[in-house]
Amino acid sequence: MSIILVVIGIGLVYQFNSQDKELLRKTSVKIEAMSSRGHAMSVLHQKPFWLRIEHDKVVLAGADVRNQDLLDPDGFPELTEDGEFSESNEEIYDTLEAGEAVIAIRRWGTKEDAWIRPEKGESVIWQFQSAGLCEPVSIRVAREDSYIIMHMNPLTARVDEEESLIMQ
Repeated sequence: MSIILVVIGIGLVYQFNSQDKELLRKTSVKIEAMSSRGHAMSVLHQKPFWLRIEHDKVVLAGADVRNQDLLDPDGFPELTEDGEFSESNEEIYDTLEAGEAVIAIRRWGTKEDAWIRPEKGESVIWQFQSAGLCEPVSIRVAREDSYIIMHMNPLTARVDEEESLIMQ
């Protein structure tokens, strides 16, 4: 009986670890796909696109410059709530719900432990320029003690190097 319980226990541990690995891998692949798409679209459409990392999701969005017909009848741009002139709208192209994963970003040149994880209501922007460049960043997808770190290439917005630690 005890041998059967040990075998079942080992099987359950393996199953939970494989679920962590699958969740982290799917999330990291989706983030890489979104960043690659945003980079390509920024060059193709010659306008900025960005990944907005929020507390519980990642959003691929782009800027749409307002057309003349959206101006008020006097020909002046509309004012936003904070009194600033609004020149562009944000158009959302893709969204990734983080679920149980924790997503954080680290800017180039910062310390190894300088991960930025937005709180509720906050976000961090990683922008893709129409010239084909983007800021070099690292993105960490974590769950409990397991993580995948993607070091993103500033010319392609794809994973240049990857580190991972899946706890057993």
